[in-house]
Amino acid sequence: MSTTNWADIVKLAGESASGNYEPLPDGDYDLKVVEATATTASTGRKMFKIKAEVQNGAYAKRLVWDNLVVVLDNPKALGAFFSKMAALGLPQTYFTPDRTDAQIEDALRGAHFRVTLGRKTYNGNVSNEIKKYHRIATANVDTVSTTAGAAIPQAAPAPAPAPAPAPAPGAPF
Repeated sequence: MSTTNWADIVKLAGESASGNYEPLPDGDYDLKVVEATATTASTGRKMFKIKAEVQNGAYAKRLVWDNLVVVLDNPKALGAFFSKMAALGLPQTYFTPDRTDAQIEDALRGAHFRVTLGRKTYNGNVSNEIKKYHRIATANVDTVSTTAGAAIPQAAPAPAPAPAPAPAPGAPF
């Protein structure tokens, strides 16, 4: 019969085990989606719940959650949904008529992206809120801000030319 070392398990849970799960400080964080689930919001709308993990820095391994809701009757909210999806690597062209929720969940898992986190207070509890999604730049393509409308691909800026060597000192006249 094996014995469970609960002290080690509580230690693994870290600060969330104590009930003192402090929100992350405001700022930019690189995240990776570790879970993505299609579900229905309390409003009856389609929603994708994501759980993402901070990838680096002092808060590596901490978790951030968001709900991406499909709001058909509000074009601005619908644009924000697709902007977030683009930042997660799924541009509007990904969403074909035959695309299933399961395919979208699979495509979201493992997505790397950057967010700007802030804080919100609800019923006296302070928690993190994703204020802005950013697509992480690749070698050749970057995107503009994705807070409204679809992300627009842009060529990565060309590297600055190397400075010209200083001219050789001239001969005295």
